[in-house]
Amino acid sequence: MADSATKKMAAIGAKQDIEIEMATRPALRLWEGREKTQKRHGILGLPGFCKIVRGIEQSIKEDDPYADYHYHRLEQAIEDLTFDLDSELKDVKTFIKENIPPAMRLPDIGSKNPVVVPIRFASRLGFQLVYQLLKVDQIVLKVLLANHIGLLPNKEKFETLARVEKRVRGVIHMVFSYRHTGVTRDDMATNNQKAQKAKELMGDLEVGYLEGTTRSDNAPPLPMKRLQTMGKALDNDKGDKKVKLGRKKKVPDSEDALAAELDRVLKPVDEEMSRTTKKKTATA
Repeated sequence: MADSATKKMAAIGAKQDIEIEMATRPALRLWEGREKTQKRHGILGLPGFCKIVRGIEQSIKEDDPYADYHYHRLEQAIEDLTFDLDSELKDVKTFIKENIPPAMRLPDIGSKNPVVVPIRFASRLGFQLVYQLLKVDQIVLKVLLANHIGLLPNKEKFETLARVEKRVRGVIHMVFSYRHTGVTRDDMATNNQKAQKAKELMGDLEVGYLEGTTRSDNAPPLPMKRLQTMGKALDNDKGDKKVKLGRKKKVPDSEDALAAELDRVLKPVDEEMSRTTKKKTATA
């Protein structure tokens, strides 16, 4: 009965879209990006970033070591971005707090008509970047407040906003460094034409990425064939270690001779100490 009920259960999914609210134009620009025109080049937004990341994730499932490498590299870049934006937000909050008089009370600020957008992608890296986008929104609000109350000059305001926006765009545009070639780890091992093309486009890889042992914890699982290959290699390594551990280490002849010589020298001393101990015991 329980088995039949389990079979009828559908896959778990969200009943409605996750939504985020943005109050500032810089955050909205980072989300939307910009369409390419004849006069201006296009700028990748967050949904476009996530679409490319999904392609990288699919390539990981197909055993592309370059996809694993670039996914890991993106994750590390987002971690660095998180640290930088945390510092920016902390600095501007501290700056305002230290420079306003104790008698001044600042209101919370925000947009009277914030933009609400749904998140319709399923990418862990995408969500990690969304958190940083919302942090940018907070930074911009604090910078605008500091400028409004005369603490931050216009020049520093624009420099801060440009620096933060540029920092996030640098991470978003990192997805363009990956090029899909359809290469697999087996191709890399045989160094066939696909492997050579991939190396020309993206360079050489470290052994850990080629073997599948160095990768992001958030990356999709490797294909079953690769996991089986890795499992067999691990079993072989364990077998070799067992053989090595099972061999009894032979003591060199020189060590045997040294031990025998020490026994010969120490034997009279031990006998003398034993006789002295017996005499003292008898006298007592």
